[in-house]
Amino acid sequence: MELFREGLSKGARVKAIADLIGICSRTLRRWGMAYEAYGFSQDHRKGSPRVVAHRFSEEERQQVLETVNDSRFADLTPAQIVAILAEERIYVGSESTIYRIMRQEGLLNHRGRTRLPREPREVPVLEATGIHQVLAWDITLLPGPFKGQFYYLYMGTPEKRPTPYLAVTGV
Repeated sequence: MELFREGLSKGARVKAIADLIGICSRTLRRWGMAYEAYGFSQDHRKGSPRVVAHRFSEEERQQVLETVNDSRFADLTPAQIVAILAEERIYVGSESTIYRIMRQEGLLNHRGRTRLPREPREVPVLEATGIHQVLAWDITLLPGPFKGQFYYLYMGTPEKRPTPYLAVTGV
C-alpha cells in the first residue's frame, strides 16, 4: 500500500498502478480503503493464501486419516463414519472436514470391500446375410376414439413373410 500511496503522490493514475502490480484497479481501491480504516489490508481474492485459526493440526489430521483407514470403516462413507462415531460419543471432525482431508490425500477413490464398477459392455451388432436371420418386433399402445380404449399396434417380421407388416387389434 505504501507503493500505491507513493505512486498516487507522484501523479500516477490508479489504473496504471494496478496494471503494474497486476491486479484490478477496483481491488486496489478496496485495499486502500481497508488500509485507511484498519491500518492493514488482506488479500480476499479467491485462491489467495489465508491463515485459518481453526485449521486442523497435523495430529488431528492424522487422527482423521487413521479413523478413515481403520478396518471398521474401510467400506463406509464419511457420513456413515461420523454417524457411527457420534453414537460412540467420539468426534474426530465434521463430515465436510473428513471429505476435504480424504480428497487432499487421494482417498476418495473406490473404498473397501464393495465391488468395483463394471466396465461398459459393447453393444452387440447384428448382421443379416439372408432372410430371417435378424428379426425385430414392437408393440405400441395407440389411443382409441373413446377415453380408456386403446389399440395394440404390432410390428414385426413373421417367419413366413420376409417383409415387415402392421397389425392393429382393439383392447
